[in-house]
Amino acid sequence: MLYKRSRIIYLLIMLCFLFFIGGCGTADNQNQSKNGEQAVEIVVTDDFGNQVKLDHYPERIVSLTPSNTEILFALGLGERVVGVTTYCDYPEEAKNKPKIGDLTGNVEEIVALEPDLVLAKGVLNDDAVNKLRKLNIQVLCLDPESIEGVYRAIKLIAKVTGTSEKGEEIIAEIEKKIDNVEKKVAKIPQAERLRVFIEAGSDPLYTAGKETFVDELVTLAGGINIADDLKGYQMYSSEAVVKNNPDVILAADSYYVDIKQEIKKRAGWDEIKAVQEGKIIYELDNNLLTRPGPRCGLAVELIAKALYPEIFKD
Repeated sequence: MLYKRSRIIYLLIMLCFLFFIGGCGTADNQNQSKNGEQAVEIVVTDDFGNQVKLDHYPERIVSLTPSNTEILFALGLGERVVGVTTYCDYPEEAKNKPKIGDLTGNVEEIVALEPDLVLAKGVLNDDAVNKLRKLNIQVLCLDPESIEGVYRAIKLIAKVTGTSEKGEEIIAEIEKKIDNVEKKVAKIPQAERLRVFIEAGSDPLYTAGKETFVDELVTLAGGINIADDLKGYQMYSSEAVVKNNPDVILAADSYYVDIKQEIKKRAGWDEIKAVQEGKIIYELDNNLLTRPGPRCGLAVELIAKALYPEIFKD
């Protein structure tokens, strides 16, 4: 009898203990839900070697570049974005977000938004980044100037926001588009590939050489950059364009210029094959050509279709 009573008392004690533990767990969950933050330990190194540490997934994010803004929205994080630049115009929802100035960023306005993470782009945002870090605001600097750079940026942003699975889906989608294009243009002999002049600026005349985002897009699309002996964005003489006689002119910066009217004014350009045959690509969204973000696969696809419409009829 005494033995049975002891067992009953023991069982009652264990039940009370388990109930207490369960109650604590529930309280912790309720507290976590109330705060809207998930306790985690995130440590990443950005494109400039700076270490960023977070103890929760950020709920208030400010973006200082359009490409980062596009990545955030592609990851489904639009509701967490509390501030963007005046240049952040895609997707449409980004236009309705509070503005923190141009690409240099207004530090006072950024701080007023109380962000727990700011996404920036190296040298472009240097002054703002330095001031924000002195205020102990976490800043992740990204500098994607290539397709691989875009993949890295997506992975980093996805990691610090707890959306890595979605990030991998976006990358896979980009890779699929580019792979489809490469398979089709691979059938074009090198000698028959179109030679392209990339106009990156009109006054003065600028082009994009090797190691630029738009050059990579053109190359993946099966084009040959006539300025592939240059690196980066450089001034290019009008005479050099006439001399190199491109098959196609790709206007990568025609926001404020009527490129067709502009070309008519240029001495000797009526002798260029691209001008004579009307192969001037100007209708593509300039942001696709100059903004290294999640739409880069689409950019390669559209350039390829513009260069070789006959092999993309389907």
